[in-house]
Amino acid sequence: MQRFTGRQYLQIDIANNFGLDKKTWAERLAWFDLHKDHLLEMLQQAEEPALYYAGVRAYEAILRGEAIGYPIALDATSSGLQLLAALTGDRSAAQLSNVVKQPDGDHRSDAYTVVYDDMCSQLGETSKIVRDDTKRAIMTSLYGSKAVPKEVFGEGKQLQVFLETMTRLAPGAWELNDTFVSIWDGNALTNDWVLPDNFHVHVKVMTLGSDTVQFLNEPFEVFQKINAPMKDGRSLGANTIHSLDGMIVREMSRRCDYDANWITLIREILDDEVVSHFATKEQKREAHLMVNLLWTHFKESGYLSARILDYLDSDTIVFVNANEIHKLIDSLPLKPFKLLSIHDCFRCLPQYGNDLRWQYNNQLHLIAKSNLLSFLLSQLLKRDVQIGKLDETLALDILESDYALS
Repeated sequence: MQRFTGRQYLQIDIANNFGLDKKTWAERLAWFDLHKDHLLEMLQQAEEPALYYAGVRAYEAILRGEAIGYPIALDATSSGLQLLAALTGDRSAAQLSNVVKQPDGDHRSDAYTVVYDDMCSQLGETSKIVRDDTKRAIMTSLYGSKAVPKEVFGEGKQLQVFLETMTRLAPGAWELNDTFVSIWDGNALTNDWVLPDNFHVHVKVMTLGSDTVQFLNEPFEVFQKINAPMKDGRSLGANTIHSLDGMIVREMSRRCDYDANWITLIREILDDEVVSHFATKEQKREAHLMVNLLWTHFKESGYLSARILDYLDSDTIVFVNANEIHKLIDSLPLKPFKLLSIHDCFRCLPQYGNDLRWQYNNQLHLIAKSNLLSFLLSQLLKRDVQIGKLDETLALDILESDYALS
């Protein structure tokens, strides 16, 4: 993974907000170096003028030797596709969404443009498709939509080329997308599952119901959403992947903004150097319950949530494997830092940019080597399901990805 100084991350952030976030790191830094003496003169050309202006002012403050509180922002490149790739071991989709490095060297992939260009090459000069419309079709279809791709491409050759292109460029992700649609339970009132950090997801099945009401002696049919079984549904994929997006945000916060004193105490407990107990009976009861729950989720899913660190003491440490806790603690950044997040956009002070990117890579790595897909599908189907991966070695290559966050 390429690493940069805090000052370089601020330069990259300025370039991103100007509109160069799809360029390589080197291209962004080169652009900044070329324009650094007249950045404010280019304000009106920036895609995000307010953020661009704030970044430039922060950079000027650094040149004056002043401290800044401006956080840089790095976005996941197609987080939904990234998660589908990691869950299924789909190397092609992983390359498409920057989960792993590109085979042609330093290159930042834009999945939407790759699919668009591929379709254009097949359809020829007569193609009437638009890149932004193609992006909308990709995003929604990866969450089970059939209507939006038909709206964008019609129901003829263009749609067929789109479906064939997605099947070829993201085979595992596309098959999982279809799987979520096929396992819909037409008798269910809710769809429920638990994530490895013990976050419980309950999604009501809402369908359109109607009633007839009388008004001025005439009948009128009124419609409203009601909680009732629905024969077919396409929301499982979107809701499941969105729930994993949420878990990553929680895990990133736990791992980046940890309590350094508490982690030191856990290390000492692991090394039998101190004895520590929670103060009250209620705290002890909660700690025992949560450690057992989180450890059970880990054994079933292969993903160990950092939430377990909050409940470890001399009593509960006996319920876990000390080596796994050591590995978890050793994966934390050397120094904790504050993190802001909006969905898959993460913001931190510039000097923590390397740690932020590595922690995000680590989340995809842990998911790719886990049994998380089987864990989730078993809950949705209410029976044990074991799913293999297209490429069992994918997880090994994720930690050094350059553009998973970009």
